[in-house]
Amino acid sequence: METLWLILLVFMIATYVVLDGFDLGIGVLHLILAKNRSEQKQIMQSIAPLWDGNEVWLIAAGGTMMMAFPGFMSAMFSGFYLPLTMVVWLLIFRAISIELPHLLEDSLWIHFWNMMLFVSSGLLVIILGAAMANVFRGVPLNAEGDFFEPLWTNFRIGKQTGILDWFTILGGITSAVILLHHGALWLIAKTDGAIHQRAQTSANWLWGGSVLLTLIMFTACYLVQPHARASFSDHPWIWILPILAFLALGGTLLLRRLNRPMFAFLSSVGFIYLFIFGGTAALYPNLLPGLNPEHHLTIYNTSPSPEKLAVTLWWWIPGITLVGVYFTILFRSLPKVISAAATDDH
Repeated sequence: METLWLILLVFMIATYVVLDGFDLGIGVLHLILAKNRSEQKQIMQSIAPLWDGNEVWLIAAGGTMMMAFPGFMSAMFSGFYLPLTMVVWLLIFRAISIELPHLLEDSLWIHFWNMMLFVSSGLLVIILGAAMANVFRGVPLNAEGDFFEPLWTNFRIGKQTGILDWFTILGGITSAVILLHHGALWLIAKTDGAIHQRAQTSANWLWGGSVLLTLIMFTACYLVQPHARASFSDHPWIWILPILAFLALGGTLLLRRLNRPMFAFLSSVGFIYLFIFGGTAALYPNLLPGLNPEHHLTIYNTSPSPEKLAVTLWWWIPGITLVGVYFTILFRSLPKVISAAATDDH
């Protein structure tokens, strides 16, 4: 039962990354790709019906974590209090930066909020990757399952780690490039005209960066986390996940060249799922590794009894079914393409 809930939790987290990830990538790209107000509107209309709903998956993932692994959630919220506070503020700024620019047709007002959207989205994609890298690397847990990390120490991995070191910074940069590529693929699939062409050009560069950084990040993960090395050695089937992830990333380029932009985007979706599930499989059964192997937080020492997990599952299934139906209807109701001409007429 604990393993089943781990799969469900990782699915929720990965779904948030997939859905809000392209919103955040577009939040950065919109300031780079758009050359005028009409093009900015075209870009933002491609995510306007979706972005706030996509954020719900973050709340749902937190609720799933609280139900299934309350000990893990307690350690995370206390140990990562500072970065989590930063995330909350960045989410607030991201939201108001999307909603406020259209209220006044003043160039300074619009430019300010566009810049805030660029900064908040950019920092969020970096923090997201750095947070996942912190979890994968491990933290200085004590016997009670508590830990504290300063924002940084000497940027090296040792007995006293910081939230920022060379590995977590690499994770943040890798996350940023992958999610910008993910956002560019969405724009290719959902826009036409100049934005479509510029998104194609950006995706070419971002694809190359994604491949390179994913290779470097995979190598770093293998070297930094001893449990991951043991997992890949003892359970060779885990290699299937990173191999499929690289194939999915390659598929995004192939499908773009075959002029199948939405399938290229879906291939990126598959890549992100496989990337996150691959990291989870390498850590299993750990949820939050400790720098001291005796203090790992696992799916077994952070969860309630299997009986309680079974009861909770019967509440989770209908809830997630309703969410799935809602998002299916929402995505199917979107226009096939956000036309530049239609934006000009708006």
